[in-house]
Amino acid sequence: MELTSDKETKGCGERPAAKAAPGDGAAAIRSVARTAKLCRAYLGIELARIGLHPGQDTLLWALRDGANSPGRLALTLQVRPPTVSKMLDRLAARGFVRRDCDPADSRRNTVHLTDKGVTTLAAVDEAWARLADIAGHGLSQKEIVDALRALEAFEANLSRALSRMR
Repeated sequence: MELTSDKETKGCGERPAAKAAPGDGAAAIRSVARTAKLCRAYLGIELARIGLHPGQDTLLWALRDGANSPGRLALTLQVRPPTVSKMLDRLAARGFVRRDCDPADSRRNTVHLTDKGVTTLAAVDEAWARLADIAGHGLSQKEIVDALRALEAFEANLSRALSRMR
């Protein structure tokens, strides 16, 4: 039995990455999915170091420009309102956000960043910058811009298709 190097060994259930033919959309999407999984894993570790879970960083970002309602946050984050409510409960319990009654309508809440939330956002920004540096290592500015354009087109196409399905 011949042993393989660590570079040749894949994790349980993982398929080796196939070489893509130019213009192979399916291969591109598989690569995006693998890359997204790696980004999420990396960010999960980085965010845990600052007391957050994946997804909570984007909610804090959504509050960066000021107060917002839970409903608007759900729309912004493209998640269901109960998901935002649970995230807000956890963030409020840790002191990152606070909920206040809307002065214009006491039936509604507004959500604000606390000082701790603002400080934590700086650490979130640093974590994302480290991820960008790692992912973009060895790429030219043009390659990054071209990749961004392609990814934005994938995102827009998938968003439209998904909205028609729902």
